[in-house]
Amino acid sequence: MREKCLPSDHPHIADSLNNIGNIYDSKGEYDRALDYYSKCLKMREKCLPSDHPHIANSLSNIGNIYDTKGEYDRALDYYSKCLKVQEKCLPSDHPDIADSLNNIGNVYNSMGEYDRALDYYSKCLKMREKCLPSDHPDVANSLLGIGNIYNSKTEYDHALDYYSKCLKMREKCLPPDHPDIAE
Repeated sequence: MREKCLPSDHPHIADSLNNIGNIYDSKGEYDRALDYYSKCLKMREKCLPSDHPHIANSLSNIGNIYDTKGEYDRALDYYSKCLKVQEKCLPSDHPDIADSLNNIGNVYNSMGEYDRALDYYSKCLKMREKCLPSDHPDVANSLLGIGNIYNSKTEYDHALDYYSKCLKMREKCLPPDHPDIAE
C-alpha cells in the first residue's frame, strides 16, 4: 500500500522494510532479515541526513544479524558505524549509545577478546548509571556482563562482586518470580 501511495524513496517505505526485517529476524530467518534491513538502510541513506537516528537503527539491526550469525568482524563494522552516527546525532549520555557500546562489548566477548569487551562494558555501565534510574534492569545487565567477563578471565572475586551487585539490583527492580533473578 505504501509503495503505491508514496514516492519510492519515502522514509515510510524504509520503515516498512525495517518492520519486515524485524519479523524475519524474530522468526530466525536471518538472511531474509538482512536483505530487508539492507534495503531499508540504502533507502534511509538516500532520503535522510547521514547522521539521522534511523540510519543508526538500520546499522545496528544489520550488526545484530551478523552478530547472531557469528560473523563478528562484520558485526563490529556495523556496530561501530552505528556508534559514530549516534555520537553525532544523540546527546552524549543517550541510552542508545550505551546499547551500542554494549553490543560491541558482546561481540568482543564472543570473540574471546575479554579485555576489549570489558572496556566497552565498563563504558556502557558508566553511561547507563548516568542516564538511567539507579535500579534500571539495563544497569543490572551491564553488571552481569562485566561479571561474565571476569568469570571468563578466571578472576572469580571480581566476578562474584559484579554478580552480587547485579542480583541485589534485580531483586529491587524485578518481581520476585522473574527469571532474570535466577540467572
